[in-house]
Amino acid sequence: MKFRFLKTSLIGLILSANCFVGVSHAGIITLGDTLSGGVVDSWQSIMIINEYDAYTNTSGADELVTLNNFNFTVGNNRGKVTPFVVKINNAASNDFTIMAIGDTRYSGVDYFSTGNLSLDFSTTLSQFSLAAGETITSGFLDADVNGVSAGSVIPYIGGDPVFLTGGGSNNHSGNLSQGVGNAPTFGSSTYYNGLARNYSYNITAEINAVPEPTSLAIFAMGLIGLVSLRSKKQA
Repeated sequence: MKFRFLKTSLIGLILSANCFVGVSHAGIITLGDTLSGGVVDSWQSIMIINEYDAYTNTSGADELVTLNNFNFTVGNNRGKVTPFVVKINNAASNDFTIMAIGDTRYSGVDYFSTGNLSLDFSTTLSQFSLAAGETITSGFLDADVNGVSAGSVIPYIGGDPVFLTGGGSNNHSGNLSQGVGNAPTFGSSTYYNGLARNYSYNITAEINAVPEPTSLAIFAMGLIGLVSLRSKKQA
């Protein structure tokens, strides 16, 4: 009887392990470009969404995205910068949904001179589920979440087409005040992929498969069986 119980428990663990391996699509991804330096935009405040360097879930199952670092170049030591991640609903019409908003980084608090920085995307855990077939990409706001700015910070060089919105005044960048699950508010002027620029920033993220409920249930059954058997032996 004990052997049969142990056998059942081990089979449960083996089946659950196979389920986890079958849906594995784990790894570290980078949303954005390499840190290349360059020149800072002449506009006072901008919002950038990098539609070109995106990530699409091709695993066939839901994935868990955990955002790690916000890496960027300070080209002008001023103002503030807010990283974010959006889901691309329709690239042609620039239809986006905010998936995560990172911590706003401030001159004189988070950076004190020009150069490259690597900071946490957020001081709290920032993760979300990405369904099969969905695409995400990164962006940043040369302002806080509400669009309050003090001048552009991150430089660029020539490169891929980007979505850029903003303007010459400190309140022209647009904002993310609607929060996660909503569309960002665009700025006073918008270039719909009309500029070929690689902005010197990126966001790194960890991608993991989301275990199916049946896999978790089988795994739990196996663990419960082994714990129960061990308890009976000690008794």
